[in-house]
Amino acid sequence: MSGLAITSTAIDASSLSSSPANLFSRETALTDKSQFNKDRFIYPTGRYWGEFTPENLAFNANLQEFANRVSVICALETGGKITPNEAYNQIKDLWRQLRESKKELFRDRPDPPEPPED
Repeated sequence: MSGLAITSTAIDASSLSSSPANLFSRETALTDKSQFNKDRFIYPTGRYWGEFTPENLAFNANLQEFANRVSVICALETGGKITPNEAYNQIKDLWRQLRESKKELFRDRPDPPEPPED
């Protein structure tokens, strides 16, 4: 699996209709819009209601992506598609990526103590 993004990759619905590529063909616009709807269904994200800073917003997007990926990994393990060890290692790697994104985003803020690793 690829690493977590440092910034949010959310697609704004207004950008679909105003993109020059979508103005050329109605079929392209419908395909892009249906892909957008499918992605929003498969990878849902909630609104961020916390204190707004660019760092908080980006970390929230990373946290939601982490949660979605962990959910998929759990489903794959439950369905017998991957072993429990593979699932554990993939989730552990995702956790490291999330922790690194937090360190990058909040460099200037002091960190609270982290729980010990196993």
